[in-house]
Amino acid sequence: MNKIYMEPIAKAQSLIEGVRKQIDVLAKNGIAVDVDRLSTACSALEQAGAEQDVAEAKLKEAREAAHACLEELKEAFNASKTPIKQRFSPEVWLSFGIQDKK
Repeated sequence: MNKIYMEPIAKAQSLIEGVRKQIDVLAKNGIAVDVDRLSTACSALEQAGAEQDVAEAKLKEAREAAHACLEELKEAFNASKTPIKQRFSPEVWLSFGIQDKK
């Protein structure tokens, strides 16, 4: 999970635990803490963080696949244009779709 989420979750869970242990003291002082809201928010953030981790892993895989495809395209492109450039003069290259100047 992303570190940016871990600290707030840990703090909230600590607060939840402390409030549950001291609920009587809080009640005597007229303090009401919505533990259910805190707990729900923690769970939601944990779930969202986990979903984000999955999405980032998929994105990393997709990025790596795209880069591999790019490298293959570059190799195929260079292998295809090299013999044309070697056989024909630069003035003719454009007719083959080669936009190189040199």
